[in-house]
Amino acid sequence: MQSPTRLSDRQAAIFVSVAVGIVVAVVTTATFWWIYSLTLGPERAAAAALLANPTRWSPSDGAKIITAAKPNTPTDGRKPWLGQTAWTDGVQAGQAWASAIQKPANAQVLTGLTTAEIWTYMVQYVAGGLGVSCQYCHDITNFAADTFPQKVAARNMMRMVKDLNTKFIGQLPNWRGNYIQCATCHNNTPLNHEAVAPQFIKSVPPIQVTVDPLDATGAPITDPALKPVAIRNQVALQDAVLYYIYNYQVWKPFDGTDGSGRGSLALTYTGGRTQDQVTINQNVMNNNAWALGVGCNFCHNSRNFMAFELNAAGPANNVVYGYNKLKAQVMLQMTTYIAQNWTTFGAIPKPAIPTALEGGASKFSYQTLNGQIYNVPGCFTCHGGVNVPLRSINQATIPPGSAGNVFLPPVLRGTP
Repeated sequence: MQSPTRLSDRQAAIFVSVAVGIVVAVVTTATFWWIYSLTLGPERAAAAALLANPTRWSPSDGAKIITAAKPNTPTDGRKPWLGQTAWTDGVQAGQAWASAIQKPANAQVLTGLTTAEIWTYMVQYVAGGLGVSCQYCHDITNFAADTFPQKVAARNMMRMVKDLNTKFIGQLPNWRGNYIQCATCHNNTPLNHEAVAPQFIKSVPPIQVTVDPLDATGAPITDPALKPVAIRNQVALQDAVLYYIYNYQVWKPFDGTDGSGRGSLALTYTGGRTQDQVTINQNVMNNNAWALGVGCNFCHNSRNFMAFELNAAGPANNVVYGYNKLKAQVMLQMTTYIAQNWTTFGAIPKPAIPTALEGGASKFSYQTLNGQIYNVPGCFTCHGGVNVPLRSINQATIPPGSAGNVFLPPVLRGTP
């Protein structure tokens, strides 16, 4: 007769099975956590630290980078623009110029300002924002001269800042006064802007997809002959995502009805969209979320992704879902505008697309425009994993009655 304290064979088998199951679950969880820690863990930790302790950009940030840098040796006729000596020489030359030439000479964008006001803005917010001293753009013996192409490019970039603030940033729903400035994109360096988040580079599957864009009425274009050349054949999923980032359109503007507000990524059709298009949509949204450091619920009601809920309180900063969703549309249109006008805004082409992660930006940050290669900004360039770019500038931060402090000239804000 079996002892009442002894396990039966069946009980022993169940016990062993449960124990093995627990061990397998623990090992599997540990393995997945290990893989996560090697791939997304560091970026998520860095993003969490950034969100927990956000530090806004200040003019002194760029100046410190310039003065701490080793002197460079230009070979194109320009004087060195890095190092303490270059910074001192540029500042002293600029101060002397502003004192001697009180009325601006050859000021084509920063109009309405005195030479001293232009100088204050340039040395604090342009030089600092780009992380270079005056010599990067200027012949410091004659600041009015257009001696170097970098100065012409910078002037056109200022036109772009004015355009973006006027046509897009100032038009954001529930806007809170955060303007684009040089540092917003450049982040203390004049070259190699990263367009996509690290998670995009590591996580988007390397598969081929068929892109069916929408026409002006919102109907899918399925005939390859009618598609843009860039997506006429199958393309890599990552390239498909970038196509939408730089070619976004709103074909049914928001008017307050349930069916309004549709754009290039709309999936609501009779019969639905193809699986490829759903995959592209999801990865575009992932890219946006990674770039801003937010989740889906920042813009969407997870129970109704299509809806624009302008009266329902959302989870982020007490802002309603619909406003953030409409903001995202405006920003996607702005990114498209940047790409479409990048060659006229003074960007200087690159000799080649570098291999991944060389030169400060991944290969996904480069686009071929008009037959030439350019480093084109994307969502991550400005946001850097934060909802409101820390390198934006808010006029509300100017102390009342602060005479002589030029933070962002009115012309660059799109105001008289």
